[in-house]
Amino acid sequence: MRIIISLLHSRFKCRKGFSLIEVLVGTFLVLIVFLGIFGAYQLGLQVVGQSKNKVIATYLANAELEKIRNLPYGSVGVQGSFPSGILAPESEITQNNITFKTKRRVDYVVDSADGLTFPGDECPNDYKKVEIQVSVLGKFAAEVLMLTDIVPKNLAQECGESGGILSVTVFDALGVMVPLPLIEIKDPNTDTTLKSVSPSGGQHYFALAASSYKVVVSKSGYSSERTYGTNEVVSPLNPHPIVLENQLTEISFSIDRLSSFSVDTVSRVDAKIFPVANVTFNLRGEKIIGYNAGGSPVYKYSENHTTNSQGHSNISGLEWDNYKFSIVSPLSLSLVETIPAPQPISLVPNTSLEVDLFLSPENALLVTVQDSITSAKIFSAAVRLYNLGLGYDVTQYTDENGQTYFVPLQAAEYTLQVSAVGYSGSITQVSVFGNTTKTIQLGPGEIQIGNNL
Repeated sequence: MRIIISLLHSRFKCRKGFSLIEVLVGTFLVLIVFLGIFGAYQLGLQVVGQSKNKVIATYLANAELEKIRNLPYGSVGVQGSFPSGILAPESEITQNNITFKTKRRVDYVVDSADGLTFPGDECPNDYKKVEIQVSVLGKFAAEVLMLTDIVPKNLAQECGESGGILSVTVFDALGVMVPLPLIEIKDPNTDTTLKSVSPSGGQHYFALAASSYKVVVSKSGYSSERTYGTNEVVSPLNPHPIVLENQLTEISFSIDRLSSFSVDTVSRVDAKIFPVANVTFNLRGEKIIGYNAGGSPVYKYSENHTTNSQGHSNISGLEWDNYKFSIVSPLSLSLVETIPAPQPISLVPNTSLEVDLFLSPENALLVTVQDSITSAKIFSAAVRLYNLGLGYDVTQYTDENGQTYFVPLQAAEYTLQVSAVGYSGSITQVSVFGNTTKTIQLGPGEIQIGNNL
């Protein structure tokens, strides 16, 4: 035993330091511990800071409500708003070197609890709802929202305020009420939002001062509707409503889920269908928002769209309507058929509809490339058609049928150059007038000039 103890003592005595790995591991462990402590400390500071700010914000909001409860009923209102009063829309106060922002909002409430409803209630503004929002921004952000009702003492006080009621109803394409639409009441001159709500039942009564208002209705994923002024449309079908003293003004809107079109511009040649690229077409709905000075309808939707190099275009965000397609350019293309047919094409809510626009060109060229020995169709052959005088120079590739379609073209002489892997090339002239077809046969050998005419 004495020998073993002596050996151990000697071993540890010789070891005078730590290895680099031991130092790194130890440092890493210490960092983990201290980073955890530091993170917990930061979290604690944030929680304490936010709690402190929220307590102060709650105190300020309560103090503001108590001040408002002690005001005369006629003074409870926001300056420059309806109902009008002595309250400022916003203010700031500093507590403990922290700036708190207070926002005030007062609305009339139309309540049938008094046993009277429009039109029997000659004083529809039954009481006032006050909303106080106190917030602080920055590192320890906090926000407090408090509400209270201010009730008039008697009927004389309730009827002391002037104004009328605007009833807004929102329903879908089937006439069913839309839940939680966003209804915004705006100043028609400045477009400033005066009031906004999202009623669960799709209908809301707004107590407003006697005036004209712009109304906008929307919902995420739905179409939108609004009223129009005569400065936008000479004779609007849905003009800005006018609220009169102690009267009910009713207005309704219809919105529903959005839909889309998937459009392909194509041309049919010998029972085969080829895409037509870069076609600009107009898409117009049947819904109108009013009439211009000349008495012509002003359509709610009328936009131009252009297909890509594959003759395709996706159009999203469309509301339900009957739509009509027309070709804008090139002018040498005419629309001869649509699928589905006939026009206008009906688009129902929450659908994606595929539409093919069949076009007829004044001049076009269908090129077929074959093997000169077997007559087999050659896939992916490069076909270049050009007329430098016309500024036309386009290269396309044959499909699985060995064909490619050049459309639209001007009636003229063109140079046709064809090449394919494993085949000799071909250069020839082709005269295009009307719907022209051309067959090119490729075989072994050097480039063929003047052949295949």
